[in-house]
Parts: sequence; structure tokens; C-alpha cells
Amino acid sequence: MKRKTMILFLVGVILIVLLLHTLDIKQIEGKLVKMPKQELLSYLTGLFIIQLAVMLLSALKWRIVLRNSQVSMKNIIPATFVGYLVNNITPVGLAGGEPIRAYILYKTDRISMPTSASSVIVDLFLEIFPIFIMILASIGIVLSSGVPLEVSVLLLVMMLILAVLFAAVVSIVYHKPYSSSLLRIIGKIISVTPFFRRYSERLGDEFEDITHRFDEAMKLQLLDNQIIIQGVFISSLVWILRVVRLYVSFLALGVEVALPTVVVVETMVSAVSFLPLLPGAMGIWEWTSVELFSIVSPYSGISITREYAAMGTLMNRVFLYLIPCVIGVLAAFYLGLNISRITGEDKGGLEESI
Repeated sequence: MKRKTMILFLVGVILIVLLLHTLDIKQIEGKLVKMPKQELLSYLTGLFIIQLAVMLLSALKWRIVLRNSQVSMKNIIPATFVGYLVNNITPVGLAGGEPIRAYILYKTDRISMPTSASSVIVDLFLEIFPIFIMILASIGIVLSSGVPLEVSVLLLVMMLILAVLFAAVVSIVYHKPYSSSLLRIIGKIISVTPFFRRYSERLGDEFEDITHRFDEAMKLQLLDNQIIIQGVFISSLVWILRVVRLYVSFLALGVEVALPTVVVVETMVSAVSFLPLLPGAMGIWEWTSVELFSIVSPYSGISITREYAAMGTLMNRVFLYLIPCVIGVLAAFYLGLNISRITGEDKGGLEESI
């Protein structure tokens, strides 16, 4: 793992340790001792199934985006899993794995890189609609329950940012200069990753041709009603499962929490986690979740302590962070990928291992 990534990873671990030092550990220990082991095992199994369903649905959504291309689910699924892994081990926000999975599919299924790249952009674009709904629902919950107005303002800012992203993606379809600008930005981003530098150089050498093919691929995917309808439906299912996963994480620990509170926290923390600060938003996710639960839960009629908020958050993170990492490593081995190349330690090219 690159030294910078390792340092940022350690910063995340330190943040979690500092969070634990602010909590009453005895209260947490007392709650854990009282947990029925058989019941806990049932909940853990359910949480694993929920997380696996989230990952498989994400792969299915990507396949729908690529429905006009000859691609195989046996490659899409492991590429999606590796994308989850990269999101968790690189400080590029929760969209850091998108260039990786696009490149993997380009190598395994031999589809054009512009088509593969446009597919992951459209894939992310389909997430905007359910996030809009989640934010609107969260604003309604906040305003109706008397939560401090600052929370509503933050949610509104998130909505405005999403609106800008929505307009930007739609503009790409109709204005070639915008797609050219996007490709230049993508080129700068992927050039940061060692094994992508070769392709970023090629992007500069063949820019006009690649831009034209990228435009055509975007139009084919983004103007397809079937892709939009089915993709938004699956994205909505994924977001519902994310909320259910967090809710069940608290139930597994015997902690009662209001579902509206879970909706608000999941929405806001997910938005914050897209910031390219620490690998997998480690530390940031935990602190933000605990503080939001502390702020929002008293207004829901079911107030939870910071200790219980931390327990539920960490349980959720086991399945949101650790499980995808393990599955992602297995998927990388299946594809013949060297993990050190993903993190940038090995200077060899990805082409040599796929």
C-alpha cells in the first residue's frame, strides 16, 4: 500500500480510537454481555445477506446500463466487488472504485474504454434520483420533528450539489465541450493512480477520437428509457436496503432506534462520505454518524446515547466496510489482479494481470 494511503488509513483508525475514548466503555460492555448469542447470530446472518444483496444489485444495475454491449455477469460481478474494495482502501471518496471497474471490464470483455467509462458515469447518475427522494424525506422529517434548522440547511446544500451534478451529466449528452472537459478531469484523476498513468497518456494522444466515442456511448446509455427506469428502480432498492441495514444493526444489539432517524443519518453520512478525505471515509463516517444520532434522535421520541449510537454504527460498518473488503479481495484473486497494483505499490501495469 502506498505510504500516503497507509498514513491516511492510520489517521482513520486513530479517529475511531479517539471516538471510543469519548464513550463510556462500561456501558457498551454491559450491553454486549446481555445480548442473546443465538439471536445475534440470526441478525448477523441477515445483515450479511442484506450487504450481499446490495452488492449484487449494484452489479445488476451496471449490467442494465451496458445492456447494448456484449458483457458477461461473470465479469461484471467481480469487477463490481473490486470497485467496492478500492472505494474502501483509497482516499478518493466512495466513487474511487469506478475507474477501476470500468478498466477491468474494458480488459475482460474487450468493450471500448469510452463505453466502459461512460457506463460507470451513467451508473452513478442513476443514484441521483433516489438520493433526491432520500434528501426530501429527510428534510420533511427534520422540519416536522423540530430538529435544529442547521440540519435542514445542510440537506438543502446536498440537494443543490446533486442538482448541479444532474445538470452536468445531462449537459454532457447535448454539448460536446462538456464531455471534453469531463474527460480531461477524468484523465487528471486517473493519472494519480500509478497503473492508470499509461491510459491517461493515451487519453491525451487520442483525445478527439476518444471524446467522440465517449459522447456516442453516453447518448446510447443515458437516452435509453429502459436503462433509466430499471436503473432508478434498482438504485432505490439499494438505498432502501442501506437504511434497513443500519436499522437492523441497532436491532441486532438490542438498541431501539426510530426509523426516521436512521433515514436522516444514512442520507447525510452517505453524502459526507463522498468527500475524498480518508480511505473508505474511515473515522469520518463513525464520528459523523454518532454525532448525528445524538442530535436527531431526541426529536424522534426515541433518544439513544452516544454509546449506543457508536455500537450500531460500528456494527453497520462491519458489513459496509469489512465484508466488501474481504469479498473484493476474493474477487481480485478471481480476476488475477495483484492487490498491490490496485493500491499503487507495484509499478507494473494492470494489463499484465488481466
